[in-house]
Amino acid sequence: MSSSNELHVAVDAKDIKKVKKLLSKPKKIKQQLTTFDHDGQTPLTTALRNNDAEMVDILLQAYQQTKADINLKDKNLYTALHQSVATSDDKILLRLLQYDGIDVDPENDDKNRPLHYFCQKFKSPNCQEPFQIMIEKGCNVNAQNNNGETPLHKAIFNSSVRLLMVDLLLKNGADVNLLNSMGESPLHYSVRLGRHDLVSVLLKAGADVTIAGNKEKKTPYELAIEEKHTEMAAKIKKHKEMVDWLHELGLETYIKTFAREELYLDVITDVDEKVLDRMGITSTGHRIKLLKAIKQLKEKQGDSVKTKRPDDDDDDKPMAPLSSESLNNLRESIMALKHSGPAPLIDDSELEFTEKLGAGSSGKVYKGLFKNSEVAIKVLKSMTEAKELDEFKKEFQIMSAIRSKYVVYFHGAVLEPKLCMVMEFCSRGSLYHVLLSDKYDIGWDKTFRFALETVKGIECLHTWDPPIVHRDLKSLNLLVNEKWEVKVCDFGLSRFNTGSNLETLVKMRGTFAYCAPEVYFGEQFSTKSDVYSIGMVLWELLVRCIYGRYERPFA
Repeated sequence: MSSSNELHVAVDAKDIKKVKKLLSKPKKIKQQLTTFDHDGQTPLTTALRNNDAEMVDILLQAYQQTKADINLKDKNLYTALHQSVATSDDKILLRLLQYDGIDVDPENDDKNRPLHYFCQKFKSPNCQEPFQIMIEKGCNVNAQNNNGETPLHKAIFNSSVRLLMVDLLLKNGADVNLLNSMGESPLHYSVRLGRHDLVSVLLKAGADVTIAGNKEKKTPYELAIEEKHTEMAAKIKKHKEMVDWLHELGLETYIKTFAREELYLDVITDVDEKVLDRMGITSTGHRIKLLKAIKQLKEKQGDSVKTKRPDDDDDDKPMAPLSSESLNNLRESIMALKHSGPAPLIDDSELEFTEKLGAGSSGKVYKGLFKNSEVAIKVLKSMTEAKELDEFKKEFQIMSAIRSKYVVYFHGAVLEPKLCMVMEFCSRGSLYHVLLSDKYDIGWDKTFRFALETVKGIECLHTWDPPIVHRDLKSLNLLVNEKWEVKVCDFGLSRFNTGSNLETLVKMRGTFAYCAPEVYFGEQFSTKSDVYSIGMVLWELLVRCIYGRYERPFA
């Protein structure tokens, strides 16, 4: 067996000791690194395919020492980067992209660039950092493969992070109207998949709804009708009516501006000077023409048109996977817990990440899809210590035990490749942000409703068997959904109020402004401590209602 074959075997077997020994012979290192095995793989592409981070680091060090060609192509012109963007996790991909001399834009035999595969197959929601590195190193966001597909076409098929990918591409100059060899745009692809959210994003980016494909000769609207996507077809039709209207006025330069605001003819009649200011339309002649046309449209539509002010619309580092041992232990522990039903474990392939909502000390929160329903997905930061995993299990146990309309619904958890908590999505965000916003009128009706539902949510915890104390109740940990319903959330500090938890219940938790005196002084936490926190939330509600502005407690 040749030394090159030995290296391939050792890499595939994840034999670190043997690989280091084989790479210790300076005269043979470069040859070993650049030799293909019978499957057309180099040792590096084998390590990338295996998602073996430690092995990749060792091989990259050898490449650096020997100046071997990191951009070597196989018989189909695939490079290591083609392999990595499709199969590696974010940590490994970043390591490869940061290597000096890496070519981020090579073509394979189908003229697919690494960015094509990255946009279609990369699964981690932490996609912004590797994407930006590829952009900075010169990849072409509008490159077309043999089928005429751009990375934007490919991103439509990403089953995990398609909306995040589309957003990144559009922000970095992707042409929304480039056509594939069949004469179809990314908008055609989105319609075929029945994705209303993608259609909205592409329309706002300036997608041309009049393009008909070469083969079927159908526009996106005709495709939507054919596929019986009624709501989608109506949206595309309204968009075209708005585009035609602006063309008639000779103001087509504002098509994207109106599309971004979703100002269609059925809601445009209440546009005034203030709205035009917000839209950045400053030309006096254009403003006069628009306001005159809007007035005529309003007179034509009469009082039957339902008007809506557009300004009143409601509006790190890579996380490493758990080791096999930790993962198995965690799964066994979770299965042994008491649940309200079957242990809610979710496979990563069932989730799709659509939008990043925020980040905190414990991880990042995304909006996503699970079983065709909108959900919030909390991707937790790397947990390597037993204490951190124990905290996760406690939160999982509480979340999976509670079922109440006043508590955010817990769909389940993903254990690999990243720890994720999948919860009900509340579109209005936290109660704190609702109170902080000056666009909402918080009168006594909403004040009493928010107060009552907060109390009922905490009552649900306190009357559970055994009782649960929240320990971190504040307006930031109360979520508000589209129907203005309040849901208690964030049980990272919560505990079952049992004898076995007395020690942890003594430790001070929560935010100071909401903490009861006994908690501040390090005494035992009880359900009464949560009631004190409710009082602080009630104070926030009353001040907002009476004075029409938000104030922090003790500000």
